[in-house]
Amino acid sequence: MPIKGIFEQLFGRKKEVTSRDLKVALLGLKREARKKRMQMRKLESRRSELVDRIKRARREGSGVEVDVLWEELRQVRIDTAYLKRESKVVALEMVGLTRYLRGLERLERSGDQNRIRSLIERVRVSGLDEKLRGAEVDEAAYIDELNATLDEVGIEIESWETEEADPDKARFLEEIDAINAAEAAGQLDEALEREEKLAKRLEEEPVSESEL
Repeated sequence: MPIKGIFEQLFGRKKEVTSRDLKVALLGLKREARKKRMQMRKLESRRSELVDRIKRARREGSGVEVDVLWEELRQVRIDTAYLKRESKVVALEMVGLTRYLRGLERLERSGDQNRIRSLIERVRVSGLDEKLRGAEVDEAAYIDELNATLDEVGIEIESWETEEADPDKARFLEEIDAINAAEAAGQLDEALEREEKLAKRLEEEPVSESEL
């Protein structure tokens, strides 16, 4: 029996879905995303270590060790591919839940029970989980279905992008662009200085409550 996807878990049950349910589920997805990022870093570190060991074994002419390490490297690559796919699914689930959460919150504030029921029913029959189960995740089809679901219920999408403007992200990307520009101009000392300052800022700045 296939494991239920996040949308079936939330919208396929008899109990009425509330914005609080979506918030709790979204927090769980954020924790899962952080866990997968940690796993990815471990796999990347292991892959780098194996490559270094294979280089050394080749220099030393140890064919048996090369074969053993190569098989381990192949498995790390397979594990990495699976983990990347799982991470992509979690990221898309977070996008979906975030959009539905904002839509549901708006409808709850307006007290429009008919549209709330319409939204829940529309998500229930959307088939979003199925779009994330294939060997290749069809991100475009998934996003199209998200937008169609909200559009059918009459919830605006475009205005959310303004609400979601992230000043921290904008500041970070501005600094990244400046570092890239300095490197392209051959100003390596300036680029290095900017990169060190950025790393220090990322380390020292507190994480906002919404990111936890």
